[in-house]
Amino acid sequence: MHIKKLFIVLAIVCFSASLSFANGTQEGGEELPILGAGIYSATDNFNSFIGKAIVKASNGVFDTNIDDGQFDQANQNNQIDTMLAKGASCIAISLVDITAAGNVIQKCKDAGDIPIIFFNKEVTDQELLASYGKCYQVTSTGGTYGADIQGQLVAEYWMAHPEADKNSDGKMQIINLMGDPGHTASMPRSNGVKDAITSAGIELDILEEDTGMWDTAKAKEKMDAWISKFGNEIEFIICANDAMALGSLASIEAAGFNISGTDSEKYIPVIGIDALPEMLSKIESGEVMGSVLQDATTQGTTIVKMASNLVAGKDVLDGMSVELEAGAKAVRVPYTGITKENISTAEECYGN
Repeated sequence: MHIKKLFIVLAIVCFSASLSFANGTQEGGEELPILGAGIYSATDNFNSFIGKAIVKASNGVFDTNIDDGQFDQANQNNQIDTMLAKGASCIAISLVDITAAGNVIQKCKDAGDIPIIFFNKEVTDQELLASYGKCYQVTSTGGTYGADIQGQLVAEYWMAHPEADKNSDGKMQIINLMGDPGHTASMPRSNGVKDAITSAGIELDILEEDTGMWDTAKAKEKMDAWISKFGNEIEFIICANDAMALGSLASIEAAGFNISGTDSEKYIPVIGIDALPEMLSKIESGEVMGSVLQDATTQGTTIVKMASNLVAGKDVLDGMSVELEAGAKAVRVPYTGITKENISTAEECYGN
């Protein structure tokens, strides 16, 4: 389904580990309704950017604070209890554990049928979502969660750069860094990128494949061992998000790779998913080959507009240029492949 982008009008400014909250009063001194919002972990860069976008879009609309679930569902449950106890008019949450969705929905029902919007981590139990009329989702496009686009970018690069086949064996020797196994997008991304590459007629030789848990430090630790083991045998590093791509880059640059971008004496193409601001500078320099934009700004503004409609008793999509995916109660924001050639597309999403 084609989904039009909307409201890409709010810039995301400097990232910080603690997410601030919006003004609690509107013009005239009236109290704003509370949007109780939380992310599963501030260590996930993209998750945090959605949180920042929610805060900015809430200015003058909701009193909003973004809670950090810290990868602990019990902790997040307590945070949701506190949001509801403080009188939240709507809940927007990226769950630590999607199997907790039923419990969270029940909390909202018990608190007076409070609307809830799940985001980022997709809740896949469609019967559960359908069981509560005030429950919706905002995510990036489902399926492979951008990995098909990532795979296409890899295949296009490989075909355009015959020198990338360093040993001239006709196969692509890769490192594949996967996300948190408990995340909805993790396996679809891992399988999707490989399927897209092989569908382009390219044979893969997987040197190593393991989870980096979406985390920069964990990815660097893995890559330190792999670059020491394989060195210049590695022909592509594929990462399921930008955080892991940046960790991988730090590792291989310490080993003398990619330090002068594509002019480096030793070079390994690296690709991620998210197209975060800190990744864009590496794409511009040539240190990184590309990424796939997940539009955090549009997701954040969409969440807030939907929440505002629900609190006002309007149709959830009133005044919006988006549609709900049939059977999923979800608004999907599409991915876009990003390389140096179209980097401005991603920069515009961050107001640069």
